[in-house]
Amino acid sequence: MRSSSMILLCSVALVAALAVSERAGTRAVLIEPAVAATPVAPAPPPPPAFRTVTSSSCSANGCPTTCEADEALISAICIGSTGAKFSESLVVENGQITASCGPSSTSIVVSCARK
Repeated sequence: MRSSSMILLCSVALVAALAVSERAGTRAVLIEPAVAATPVAPAPPPPPAFRTVTSSSCSANGCPTTCEADEALISAICIGSTGAKFSESLVVENGQITASCGPSSTSIVVSCARK
């Protein structure tokens, strides 16, 4: 074979090798985004900072109402037929505050805040 034919053959082989390696590189790139696009479950929302609790058993037992252990009672309002007022009865037992109303109240609204 002549040297010019040999150079031409080597050039064709080199171009073919580059084309094959380029395609192989493309396949690897196509697989990567598919793995990266895997959906991730969103984090659950945090619990609310404030919560309102309502009770309507005042005529029977004074509506004793308390917040959860990880919450603080920040207000307790007794609601009656003629108006509303802050609870006058707050009892602390085992670190928990319980608010209650008198028998003339129809309901109590307690606001709780996360500690």
